[in-house]
Order: sequence, then structure tokens, then C-alpha cells
Amino acid sequence: MEKVIKLGDKEYKLHSSLFTIIDYRNVFGSELFSDIKKLEKGKNIKEEDFSLVIDTIFRIIYVLHRPFSKTSYNDFLMALDFGILSDTEELGILSQTIGEMLGTLQKGTKPSPQSK
Repeated sequence: MEKVIKLGDKEYKLHSSLFTIIDYRNVFGSELFSDIKKLEKGKNIKEEDFSLVIDTIFRIIYVLHRPFSKTSYNDFLMALDFGILSDTEELGILSQTIGEMLGTLQKGTKPSPQSK
């Protein structure tokens, strides 16, 4: 599956396939769906765990964008404006896009308006 999302003023093309699971483990050394479970607890996270959730979201977006870019994770993050973190709507769209692309959303969930 492919989608395009907008982060700040830039568009990022994303691609998901079975390889996404392997690539995520190769890049970050953890299991993709184990990390997604952390996101599912998003409404009940403690303030001190917020950075872990943000990191997980952007790790997943990075791996989904990797087929179109060979930048490092650090360079990917450096290209993003810090203001993205204050936009809760945009973070919600990112989480929803991840769910759509990896098949973790329940039936009946509306697609995100910024994804194509």
C-alpha cells in the first residue's frame, strides 16, 4: 500500500509491505507490532512516556518512507520542524495513517483526510 502524508510543509511518500516488518527490526532492533502496541495505549500514557510514543510514531513513519529515501533516521528527524509535536491533529493523522497502512485499524474507521 502507498500513501502520501504531509508533515509540516513537506510531503512524504509511504509504502508498506511484508518487508516493512523486517526492515523495522533491522533498523531499530525491535519488533514493529510490539512497538505498535505502545501506541494503542496512547490515551493512557504518562507524561514521562510521551517521548517514547513520539519516537515510535516517527520510527514507523521513517521505515514506511525508507523505500523512497536513503537518509538516516537522525537526518529524517532533523528535517522535521519541532512544531509538529504541538499539532495534536497532525499526530493523530500520523497514528491513523500507520494503522491504515499496517492493517491495525478496526473496520469502520474513517481514513485520514491528509493521506492519499
